[in-house]
Amino acid sequence: MTDYHIKYLPIGTLPEDGVGTWSVTRDGVTSRSVFGAGVASWAVADAERWRKAAVPTVAAPAVGGWVLAVLVAAAYVLLFGLSSTSAAWHSGPGDGTDWRRYPGLILLTALPLWYRYVPVAAIPAAVFVAGEVVLTLARSGDVDPPARAGWLVVLAACAVGFTGSCWRLRARRRQRALALAAAGGRRFPLPDGTPESDGHRGHRHFYLGLALCLVAAAILIDGLFGGPTTSAVAYDAIGQQRIVLVLLVAGTTFYGRGLLAYRAASRLHGQSQPALIVGVRAGADGRHWVCADARTRSAAPLIAYVPRKSDTRTRTRLLGSGSALGAGNGHHDIDPTHEPFEAVLYGTLAEGDEVVLEYACAEYDRPEQMGRMYAAVTTAPLRPDRRHGLGPWEPADGDARQRERLREDRERTDRYQEAQRKAEKRRRNAPRGSSTRGRGSGSGNRYNGGGCGSGCGSSCGSGCGGD
Repeated sequence: MTDYHIKYLPIGTLPEDGVGTWSVTRDGVTSRSVFGAGVASWAVADAERWRKAAVPTVAAPAVGGWVLAVLVAAAYVLLFGLSSTSAAWHSGPGDGTDWRRYPGLILLTALPLWYRYVPVAAIPAAVFVAGEVVLTLARSGDVDPPARAGWLVVLAACAVGFTGSCWRLRARRRQRALALAAAGGRRFPLPDGTPESDGHRGHRHFYLGLALCLVAAAILIDGLFGGPTTSAVAYDAIGQQRIVLVLLVAGTTFYGRGLLAYRAASRLHGQSQPALIVGVRAGADGRHWVCADARTRSAAPLIAYVPRKSDTRTRTRLLGSGSALGAGNGHHDIDPTHEPFEAVLYGTLAEGDEVVLEYACAEYDRPEQMGRMYAAVTTAPLRPDRRHGLGPWEPADGDARQRERLREDRERTDRYQEAQRKAEKRRRNAPRGSSTRGRGSGSGNRYNGGGCGSGCGSSCGSGCGGD
């Protein structure tokens, strides 16, 4: 049995109070309109407004994170490598470890990762570091030019992190509002068989981050009671501070990322959700892209998700069989990497949100050439990816697709039967008892006293039968 994605949704995949009918649009493309109190289709114009509400590419998580990483690295070089005073982040020579400015150094180092994975935490971090820099520049009149340039680079990084994070959070709110407006006021329970991801989503990152933070806290406490400096006037915990810096940056990033993923899953499963009929197209790299619908060829891929086997349930309920899979009613199977298929999306549409997608799949019994159509459900978080690499697509002809699938099934069956015939022919042509004679000539003479027969007398004499 092989599962195939069905091009259009049958009525059975819609929520209980959704009613649908098939119609033909003016351009000759077969489509379906949903009326009554059911699920709304996502219009291409509404989807285009949703796409334009996203942040520009320069403020995207990956691009913005790399920009911040470059700025933070440049600040490190200027403050610690080129500054002659080396007093950028500590009180001065002979004073030992500086604890007062240490939190600012941690927040600055974590800013690129927080911007990419936890933007809500990057906003207060940028404000704190920028305030500390302003106070330092106001008090320090003897800072050398490299250190002053380093402070200015830190201010630039804080401005980028603060502006970009606020921009991203605002874009999320706008996109959610646009998706909710397109879905209307109706809310639907999640379909039967939906994988409950709130029982595991984000837990691994959450507990890993918590463990790293606890280890960092233990090392930091040890550093507070470290040994004295060479001048014996202060404690030296520079080594502990460096280790804790790495642990806290990684730990807080994992912790925040896991917490946000868990909260998104909890919001999805904790209440009824809005629903939209969308199109989904699979990429060669395993990512699936949501678009406005499965009919409009100009509809651009909007946002991606990666379906996992643990978060996908197939054959949740039977939708039809036999004549229901006829090629003329839109219920033919397709290749999802070549064209999109139709699905019902439950949840809000924005970066970091989690959604449920229900679609139709068919399996065919090859010996009888009968088909059965089932509902399948996938739960997945939405990714902030931008590059999809998907080209234009053409709708497959249902009759031609069915003939091609039947031809492939016949060829697969013929190859299997031919392999079976060859294996049976080899078994029939094998010499009878050849392996038995081979084993008897060795094992019988060695272990069975009377098994060697009359031929043994010429070689082993009277000693053969007596042992």
